[in-house]
Amino acid sequence: MAPEVWEGDYAAKADIFSLGVLFWAVLERITFLEEDSGRELLGAYLGQGSSLVPIGKALLKNPGRKLPIPLRARRPMHPELRTLLQDMLAFDPKHRPEALELELRVRQATAEDY
Repeated sequence: MAPEVWEGDYAAKADIFSLGVLFWAVLERITFLEEDSGRELLGAYLGQGSSLVPIGKALLKNPGRKLPIPLRARRPMHPELRTLLQDMLAFDPKHRPEALELELRVRQATAEDY
């Protein structure tokens, strides 16, 4: 959930943030175990003290926090894709791409082999 949604403010750019979380989780196979059921779920959380906190909530508490993209160094990530993820996960919705821009940038970032 985008940082602004935690405060009750929803707009289309919140969906861009959520899509960024999913893209990041899928690209890097980021999973976590659900506490109650023990099921492995896809998602991206950040450590805050001894807890895992949703990215949007963590950014709300620390808007300047730099996200560790890529999280895992197993596979290199195309620089354009890394920048796109960082933009999609920007704290300020004004800094996130619009849907049309997002489509164009995804096509550009995946057009050539890295």
